[in-house]
Amino acid sequence: DDFESTCLNAKDLLRHTQLGETLRAGSEKQWGNISSFKKLTHILGLETQYEKFESQTTDFFQKWAYKAPAICGTQVLTGDERNNRTKLTETTLFDAFQDYLQSIHSDIVELLREFTEGRSLFYYDYREYSQISYSGIKPSGVLFYTRSPVSTIDSVHVILEAKVSPNADSANEVLGRIGEYAQTVWKAQFTRKFVPVLLIHGRYLTLYIFSRKFPHSIILGPVFYSSDQPDEVEAGRIARVLQNIWFLLLQPSDKFGHIVDVSKDKVACLLFGGTRKNATIVDYTCQQVHVYRRVAYICNIKFEGKSAVLKLSWTSVSRLSEGAVYDILRLNGVEGIPEVYSSGIICADFLGNRLEYIIMEYCGDSLYTYFEGQHIQDSWIQKERREKLAKIVQDVSACLVQANFAGILHHDISMGSITVHRDKVFVIDWGYARFLDRTISDDVRSHINNIWGIDVNSLAPVEKEQDPVTDTMCFMSIRMLAAAATRSLWDDIELLFYVVLGCLFAAFKGKFEPSEAPGFEPSSNKKSALAKAGGVSLDSYASVFGVKYAPEELLGVANKLRTILFYRDSRCIANDLLSNDEDLRDGEDRSEYYKVLLGDEKHDHILDWEESREDRAKQKVEEEKLEAKAKAKAKAKAKAEAAAANENTTAAVDPLS
Repeated sequence: DDFESTCLNAKDLLRHTQLGETLRAGSEKQWGNISSFKKLTHILGLETQYEKFESQTTDFFQKWAYKAPAICGTQVLTGDERNNRTKLTETTLFDAFQDYLQSIHSDIVELLREFTEGRSLFYYDYREYSQISYSGIKPSGVLFYTRSPVSTIDSVHVILEAKVSPNADSANEVLGRIGEYAQTVWKAQFTRKFVPVLLIHGRYLTLYIFSRKFPHSIILGPVFYSSDQPDEVEAGRIARVLQNIWFLLLQPSDKFGHIVDVSKDKVACLLFGGTRKNATIVDYTCQQVHVYRRVAYICNIKFEGKSAVLKLSWTSVSRLSEGAVYDILRLNGVEGIPEVYSSGIICADFLGNRLEYIIMEYCGDSLYTYFEGQHIQDSWIQKERREKLAKIVQDVSACLVQANFAGILHHDISMGSITVHRDKVFVIDWGYARFLDRTISDDVRSHINNIWGIDVNSLAPVEKEQDPVTDTMCFMSIRMLAAAATRSLWDDIELLFYVVLGCLFAAFKGKFEPSEAPGFEPSSNKKSALAKAGGVSLDSYASVFGVKYAPEELLGVANKLRTILFYRDSRCIANDLLSNDEDLRDGEDRSEYYKVLLGDEKHDHILDWEESREDRAKQKVEEEKLEAKAKAKAKAKAKAEAAAANENTTAAVDPLS
């Protein structure tokens, strides 16, 4: 048992250190973004409130500063006179800090009722006892929302962690540890704007703000004296730290940490400033959440009485928003995408990220759900699945080809981004899509700029820089993994090829296990690229991707894709894709490959569709412009009539008018 515990601790240490190194490396350009507490209040829009708070509480916190605990050598001194001495450990350090804050808390709520509006916080120390329910994490302490019925990860407000004195060797481990805490909160709370973590390290207190970009750190200052005889200078510093931290802790949740006030019903987040029709959350899910980068929450909802899906996404402001991508696809008449009922921006820019929402039609089950655990054995089931899989590949390919003509690459095809509902196939999850600057028409470009407030032209170079970014590594194309400078439709089709193999793997294995197939196994980008290039070159390529027993009847769909993607003049070109920035397949006449990929009927349909695409998009843009003008005119008229009615009412009741 001791050996197993030591191994687990070593794994945790390694995981936290690696995560900390990643965060620190990515944050080097970010650390100075919030250089002071004053700048933080500015970013949060709380400057005026802080000035008022500061003017009314300085004497109060100065009084409490003289009662702060102290750290002298290897001892912690607590009590009003600092006459209680205990050995300095992480537990005693946190206990001293917690007891001190609780003493202030009992006094401050009564004093600052104007600021707290009856809100109060309470504390739990989980060290040595238990983890936060349903979370798997054990920080030193947690501040929960008191209005929450249970103290679980869903009701975490602020996380606290205590370290005696992190040195340079352990700094990354500590950052990785608190980053993992923040990551867990992000996954559980879809209304988050950022996750605050307070780190007590020795005598000092640092606030970490984990946004969707990178963590930002603000050194607040000392909260412990360095001796049992405090001087006025130290007391003044501690008073300012107390004042700053209590100002933040007393803010309502929509001002500090969330996009809405979570003390109220979470459906409030769907009101969108009162401008949208009512929607009700049924439930929500979230895929694996990284501690930073893009994150998306999927909520099953009822919208105007219909089953629908709400997607809340945090994405970089330097990328095209997913709602804008859907608009480009819609204006061009791309088929195989869901109908979008409503979309927009909730938060335009918070530390370099935007929060957007999309409400779309319900699209059914993902391809993964459709194939997982099928255990295809009977020949008639194999034939049925092959026919359905062939149709799915045709429909998805047609959607990707049309999107390419419209100027969009999906960039993240996976088993989760293809769904089937009542025999209709949808391609969803366009959040990682990138646009092809050369193919988006001027009419569509201008219209998107107007309705989304996004300068599409300025995003072109940024999109190229972010090409390697995608979310589903095991399905990434060889060129994506090799960090090639350009992307093409062939990359999207290659992702679809790996999805087909993943579906067959899941069907025969009962579950998709990437670690059990060399072609899917998580590794470095370079190793994964080599594994894929080598794997598709083999006659027995399917086994490299976990498909060991599939009959030729089913493999026919994958075989066709493999030939289209990796063979030219009977020669496999997979290894050539490892070292070329330009896709050597791009200069070819694609029409013959499209015929094989789509079939004659779909191929002819897309040719007809492409001939009229630009004219159709132009007409649609003009229709929407006229519709927007009509709505604006009606809104202005209604506003004028309401003002006139209000004026007449006032005149009728006011004898002096």
